[in-house]
Amino acid sequence: MTGRLWSVKPPIMPIGIVATLVIVSGCRLAGIPGGVSVSPPGESLPISGGNEVIGAEIEGALDTSTEDSTASEEVLPDASMDEEQILEIATVLPIGGPPGLAEFAQLIAEGVEIAALELSEPLLDVRITSLDDQGDPALTGSLIGDLGDSSIRGVIGFLEDSSLEIAGNARQIALPLVSPTARSASRAGVGVYSLEGPDPVAAEEMARYAFEYGYMRIAVLHSQSSESVQEANAFEEMSRALGLPVVGRYAYQVGATSFGEEIIGAQNALRAAEIAALGLEEDDTLDVELLEPVALFVPIPSEDVEFVAPQVVHYGLDTLAIDILGTSGWTDSQVLETVDLRHTTGVVATASVGHAEDRNTSIQFREAYERHFQRSLISGVPALGYDTALLLIEGLKGGAESPEEIRIAIEGLHEIEGAAGVYSLVDGRILRLTEVVYIDEGILLPVG
Repeated sequence: MTGRLWSVKPPIMPIGIVATLVIVSGCRLAGIPGGVSVSPPGESLPISGGNEVIGAEIEGALDTSTEDSTASEEVLPDASMDEEQILEIATVLPIGGPPGLAEFAQLIAEGVEIAALELSEPLLDVRITSLDDQGDPALTGSLIGDLGDSSIRGVIGFLEDSSLEIAGNARQIALPLVSPTARSASRAGVGVYSLEGPDPVAAEEMARYAFEYGYMRIAVLHSQSSESVQEANAFEEMSRALGLPVVGRYAYQVGATSFGEEIIGAQNALRAAEIAALGLEEDDTLDVELLEPVALFVPIPSEDVEFVAPQVVHYGLDTLAIDILGTSGWTDSQVLETVDLRHTTGVVATASVGHAEDRNTSIQFREAYERHFQRSLISGVPALGYDTALLLIEGLKGGAESPEEIRIAIEGLHEIEGAAGVYSLVDGRILRLTEVVYIDEGILLPVG
């Protein structure tokens, strides 16, 4: 993941030793109760093939007796050994890495564990092996290389761009890799996916909104990162196709914290175009209500919003009737919680459809998480881990064998509802279903 990870401080509980969990009752997000084997987060352990169980009893969900587990398997006449599909997946996460990264990784691992438990069925046994790359990209590559001769069908993890790229290039076979956070999937090879990354479809959606709203012209401010550039390109191409003029593009360096030159450049370009359109002189003045509707499109990653948004206000774009448009970086939950509300209020941007926590899958995920871990879910990060695993499992459970068959199966997924969004594969990318929203005091209000 480029930039920094947002700091999260929920209580972390150790999960225990390698185990096979036999689900006998409890809430399900999909399917019906079935067996699942899980190697807990934080330990580089092989997949469990026995009937061991975690020592801590989860009331109403887990049977903690080895004998009872065996008995449960014996009384399932419909799940014959010949018919059962064992789906083995690995996680490669920096559980032993720097504290902030490790804490984030632990939460992702918890979401993956819930997915393995909840998505297993009588004839589908999902098993997770947890591998720790300690935040070391070189170790990431080594771990992935070693999986070439294993029975692992896919891998989840790789929180940072460098880790995902190295993992993609280290594969001996086209093992599918899915990251919840990295933005470098397009540079990591075929069969590599991420929940994050450029969303040209959302950028095109914003161009259509700008045209329908009646903006006369647009300027674009974006990062020089590949992802931001791709969204800016998609917006500009759609705008031109619709006949909406883009009067200038202004790109800042990755990691920059001062954007005055770019913001002033965009402001001047919009003003110069308006002066020319209205036949005015440079020193002529107009009441703000007489100005033509114009906007600045800012498709930037969420970690840049806290630096860009205050400077947009500082340079007075709102006083010049220049509206701000954006993509989903502006509607990220951490942005809404941490950036001063006056710096984001009034922005129109895309947001993941189903961002509200009252969706069925979100509620069911929360219930499953809290029952399994016996504590409240206070972070949105585990939902990302769940959704990452959900997409991989959905793509693999159909029985595809060859790398090409697996790629086709995964890239054929459409409108899969997860705990944090609704996902489809478009041109080999995981994209969330989005809608255009207006940000008002941290609240996302659907437009139209």
